[in-house]
Amino acid sequence: MTLLPRTLFGRLVLLLAGGLILTQLIGAAMHLAERQKMLSTTVNGEFAQRIAAVYRAIDHQAAAERLQLAQLLSSPRQQLSIETLAPKAPASHHTDREFLPRVHAALGQGVALQPLVIPSPGDFSFDLYLQLKSSDWLRVRGTAPPEILALPLHHFITLGVMLIMVFLLVWLIVRMTVRPLTDLASAAHALGEDLKRPPLAENGPLEVRAAAQAFNAMQQRIRSGIEERERFLAAVSHDLKTPVTRLRLRSEMLADPQLRERFVKDLDEMQSLLGGALDFLHGKAVDEAIQPLDLTALLESMVDDYADLGQEVQLQPQNLCQISGRPQALRRALGNLIDNALKYGAEVTIAVEQDERHLRITVDDRGPGLPESELERVFEPFYRLESSRNRETGGVGLGLAIVRQIARGHGGDVVLMNRPDGGLRAVLSLPQSA
Repeated sequence: MTLLPRTLFGRLVLLLAGGLILTQLIGAAMHLAERQKMLSTTVNGEFAQRIAAVYRAIDHQAAAERLQLAQLLSSPRQQLSIETLAPKAPASHHTDREFLPRVHAALGQGVALQPLVIPSPGDFSFDLYLQLKSSDWLRVRGTAPPEILALPLHHFITLGVMLIMVFLLVWLIVRMTVRPLTDLASAAHALGEDLKRPPLAENGPLEVRAAAQAFNAMQQRIRSGIEERERFLAAVSHDLKTPVTRLRLRSEMLADPQLRERFVKDLDEMQSLLGGALDFLHGKAVDEAIQPLDLTALLESMVDDYADLGQEVQLQPQNLCQISGRPQALRRALGNLIDNALKYGAEVTIAVEQDERHLRITVDDRGPGLPESELERVFEPFYRLESSRNRETGGVGLGLAIVRQIARGHGGDVVLMNRPDGGLRAVLSLPQSA
């Protein structure tokens, strides 16, 4: 399982912001290390000069005046005292290697020095014994003010502000760069639902702009091809209807009633095949504009229409269902499902279920059902089960194909399944924002 974000936007933000922030942190760490080194050098030199100055001042005084002068030169940050014996304890292990050489350089040659405490990183405190000419020892204890070597608060505040500004700038730049790609992906998803949608805005980086131009050109070519196909189908429909009508008129003049009946039956079948094929290829099922739709009212009106025709279709009680869709297309899809249920079953029942994302319309019947291997194949255009759905009772095999065309045109789908207690169930699912 990868820890990287799933989106291109997230990955670019992580890469750019992470790299820039890491660079800022490394730069800040190097700056602080250099600052501490410079302060340590400065403080070491300052204290070495002070120690050498007080040592010379006290060493040049008479023995009786040294103690009094040591007390006068003492301060809260530097205490001086005269002692007769040097300490035997060694200096601290972690020491500032720069401090003692600077003190030796400031004192000059010939001055004995015994360190007890030497400055360590983070704690600039020292305790030294310097041997006077009288063989006594001058003890010098001192410490630097903590605020000198402490890390400055304003530096961290400045660093924090810089990091926030870097992140916001990266977020804005990446968003401006990725937004055209997101629009391109959305347009590609919506292309199958609406070929007449406005062209995609051609903005953003040069590469994204070129992709948008190619997408708009592709959409125009597809739309032109479909419009050309529609014009061709309209011409074919018009041209074929004329000879079919002539044949129908001539068949009526046949003297043999049985032959006339067979001719009329074949012509009706031909006209049905022609009309269904043209409707399917023409794409009338998804050619409407999407609009708000009261699905409950649509289903109730359809049930009433079937009741007027003497067909019993039950609608289970349900709450108000509001979606966005193509009213005539959905009416046709639901009508095809109900017609199939009435032709090949009985006790047709319609129910509606919905959740936060989908709305499902189920049409149940008490018919013989379908073999499991045929549940998907019946959606293929012109496919029929000859054992039950023949031309006498089942049309031309385009009803379910048109239902699936309508469902997918709304961003949904339709499936068939056998009910455990017998019969067939058709489930038409639609997104809530169809």
